[in-house]
Amino acid sequence: MGVDAGGTKTRAAFARESEIQRTAEGPAGSVTVRGIADATDAMLQAVRAASAGETFAALYAGAAGAGSPAVAAEIASLLQAAYPRAVVHVGDDVEIALRGAIPSGAGVVLVAGTGSIAMAADDAGTLHRAGGAGYVLGDEGSAAWIGLEAVRRLSRVYDGRDYEEETSRLVARHLAAPDRPALIRAIYGERVDVARIAALAPSIIAFAGKGNRVSRAIVERAAGELIALATSVARAANLHDAAVPVALSGGLLAGDNLLRGLVERGIAAALPRAQLVQNADPLLGAVRCALALLA
Repeated sequence: MGVDAGGTKTRAAFARESEIQRTAEGPAGSVTVRGIADATDAMLQAVRAASAGETFAALYAGAAGAGSPAVAAEIASLLQAAYPRAVVHVGDDVEIALRGAIPSGAGVVLVAGTGSIAMAADDAGTLHRAGGAGYVLGDEGSAAWIGLEAVRRLSRVYDGRDYEEETSRLVARHLAAPDRPALIRAIYGERVDVARIAALAPSIIAFAGKGNRVSRAIVERAAGELIALATSVARAANLHDAAVPVALSGGLLAGDNLLRGLVERGIAAALPRAQLVQNADPLLGAVRCALALLA
């Protein structure tokens, strides 16, 4: 059983050997966004639906925000209690993204969804990572970061430091915040709704692609941050001059849009021998990692 628990949804796949038999989806399973208890519940919902009552020998869950060993161990204990006969392992979502695109060996993956993170596996199999610190400390270039940049700009519009235009009006509508007090309530009222802020990113990327200068400036900065993540782990793994695969993963980089184009060109310039890999599937990576638990 493989699990990909992200900031917008959780996916699970039941497989025999490496062939996926069934998949299922559940609510967001990001620990950063939902906390350990709710994130684990989301994973269990998806696992129960995908297994359809059949037993499985191993479960590997890759969850956004589970990079801390203590957090991963707590989630693993909850999953183990539900499936005591299975071998259970929990990690963050970047290794499953890496192995979803690059089954084995050296390579680099850049993940940009609600959050952002990069990982490289060097020739010895050692893993190097950058980013993934959450929306408060980092997640640069991610959907949450893009949304927050637009929200911060709206705040400046409301206190007269910037001008109103299409991007600021989008944010005001999305947050139901026609003035500064409403904006403060929307952001700080109870708990910061990261998913709601991150949901602004696709529209901002689309505006940027159509020529909106404010949105384009945000997207260009996001691309620069993502390129820096990928190149930093490549250098840490001593792969910056090697002909290795580099995979792009996560919802923000899944389509043909301005952000992906900027990131691809930037990586090609910074890592000239890199070979971009298409169609990275973290859920398949989770299945491969689950199979490795039984090796």
